[in-house]
Amino acid sequence: MGSELALAAIGLVIQATALLVFPFALLAATCRAINAVQDCQLPATPYIELFSLAVGVFAGGIILWTNIHWGLLDPGEIFRKGGPWDMSFGQFLAGPANPFAFDLSAILVWPFSGRLPTLAGLAVLLLGGAVFYVPILTYRTRRAFANGLRNAVILCWSAYATVYLFFYAGWLANKLNFWIFLLLLVVIGMRRRSERVVLKIN
Repeated sequence: MGSELALAAIGLVIQATALLVFPFALLAATCRAINAVQDCQLPATPYIELFSLAVGVFAGGIILWTNIHWGLLDPGEIFRKGGPWDMSFGQFLAGPANPFAFDLSAILVWPFSGRLPTLAGLAVLLLGGAVFYVPILTYRTRRAFANGLRNAVILCWSAYATVYLFFYAGWLANKLNFWIFLLLLVVIGMRRRSERVVLKIN
């Protein structure tokens, strides 16, 4: 029984680590591929990249707002076995990790959909166009094009990562279940201990 519990815990740690690393590895690989073709550094770096990241997080928030039934955030639903957050590794990859599993019409206008983006979605489109085109129109070089392309990648990635990590947090809470409270107590205890050390040093 103890060995089965240990194996289950090790399996959960491996799965949780793999799912956490996945989106960041995806961003690193994509940006590295762009940099391998053409260096992206401009005088506006890293400020325009941070702006792209912020716009993407905003876009991700819109996607969550228009797709999530907020009853799913009820603690009873989050921790319930067999509930909406109780997903296997494969189900998570096929569901929340799949960007095509969500309605993006609040931001993107699909051909012949007959729907217009929301005002917030329109703001995302305009700002997204700016982070791509402004470097190109300002510097008019291959490096500027590469920078604009990387900005667009960062924006799309941060929107994806916002949704992904939201579901990852719910999935992890469901898997940890009551152990999450023990983990929080440990973190709080460590933080208090570190604060005492700082006070003693002062």
